[in-house]
Amino acid sequence: MSALSARHVWTYRLLFVLVCLVLITLKLLPLNLADRGVPGPDLLLLLAFAWMVRQPAVVPLGILLLVFLLADFLFQRPPGLWTLLVIFASEYLRRRRLAMTEFPFLVEWGAVAIAVMGMVLLNRLVLWILLVDLDPLGLTLVQGIVTIVTYPIVVAVSKYIFGLRKLGPAELEAL
Repeated sequence: MSALSARHVWTYRLLFVLVCLVLITLKLLPLNLADRGVPGPDLLLLLAFAWMVRQPAVVPLGILLLVFLLADFLFQRPPGLWTLLVIFASEYLRRRRLAMTEFPFLVEWGAVAIAVMGMVLLNRLVLWILLVDLDPLGLTLVQGIVTIVTYPIVVAVSKYIFGLRKLGPAELEAL
């Protein structure tokens, strides 16, 4: 890996962490954005998936672990459960990234949709087994659907604002 590409990767890693911290901070602020009736998307999750599918070296496992564990503690979720599901889903997507570079965006979107809905349902199942007081199932499913529908917007912002382009198979093998 040349010095230019190593600098490129570290710049995007720092940018990823900064954007994640901004998203966590915005979610913690009392802006009353959740009073609309429809739950908002999990932008932190979408950002991680979009950046990992685009350039996997930018989002290593350690950064994912730290960011999502911090989010678990700050959002008062069961510590480590959502983080574990994010790591499993991200590794699922990381293994499929070579196939997703050769196919259209809809294949990538479908893989992310499967990962998000699997995470939402597994999270709900584990919390149900542990007898945790849960939100209604419909609300949980709507949040998963809203998260899936928002994925193309996050990809467009990542591509056109942050300049994070999708790497081809030859570039992925070089990394």
